[in-house]
Amino acid sequence: MAEREPAEAARQAAYQIGQQTGSGQLAGWACEMAAWFALTEGRYHDVIDYARAGQQHAGMSSAMVQLVLQEARGRARLGQRREVRARLDRGTKLLEGLPRPEHPEHHFVFDHTKWIFYAADCYTWLGDDEPAEEHAREVIDHHTRPDGSSIAPMRTANAHINLGLIRARHGDLDEAVHHGLLAFRFERKTEASLLSHAADLDHDLEQRYPRERLAEPFHEQYADARHHLRARTERDTEQRTQAPRQAP
Repeated sequence: MAEREPAEAARQAAYQIGQQTGSGQLAGWACEMAAWFALTEGRYHDVIDYARAGQQHAGMSSAMVQLVLQEARGRARLGQRREVRARLDRGTKLLEGLPRPEHPEHHFVFDHTKWIFYAADCYTWLGDDEPAEEHAREVIDHHTRPDGSSIAPMRTANAHINLGLIRARHGDLDEAVHHGLLAFRFERKTEASLLSHAADLDHDLEQRYPRERLAEPFHEQYADARHHLRARTERDTEQRTQAPRQAP
C-alpha cells in the first residue's frame, strides 16, 4: 500500500516482540520484511545486511529459506553471480529439510514454487536468460487457472516483467511490451513492489529502443500506475496527519 512509516513501525514492533518472547521465526520474518522493503527501494546492500541478520534468528524454518533467497536477490542486483548461485543452492537444501507445507499459499510459508519465483528474479537480473525464462514461464504456468486468471497475481505479474526484460534483451520489442502490459492486468496488492520491478523494463526499453513508438504503451501504463500510487500515498498520508487523536 506504500504506507512506509506504519509498515516500518509494525515491523519494528514485531521484531521486538520476537526478541522479548524468544521467537526466532518472528524476529527472522521482521528482518525479512526489512530486506524486502530495501529491495523495492533499491538499497541492495541493505537487503543483504537485513537478510543475514535475520538468518541469525530464524532457525530451521520457512523464514530462514526466504531470508536466504532474499539475500540471493540482493546479491543478484549487485551482479554477484557466484554468491547468488551459492544462496540458491543453500535455499534448495534448506527447503528439502522442511516438511511439505499444508497451506503453501500462506505468505509466511516457503515452498518450491516460491523458490522458482525468486530464482527467476535472480537469473533475470544476472542476465542468465535461459534459466530465467524457464523459471518465469514455470511460475506463470503453475499459477494460471483454466480461465486464465492467476492464483498468485503478484508472482505472475513479476514473472511477466521478467519475460519482458528477457525479450527486450533479445531484440523482440513486441513480445517485451506484450509481457510488460500483461503484468499490469493482474490484481496488485503490493503495487510498490511491482513498480520497482517494472521500472527495470521501462528503463531497458527506453535505452534499447529510444523514440520507438511501439514501446509507448508500456511506458504510459507504467507512468500512469506510478502516478496513481504516488497520489494515493500522498492522500493517505494527509488523512493520517489530519485524523483526530484518540483520547487516552
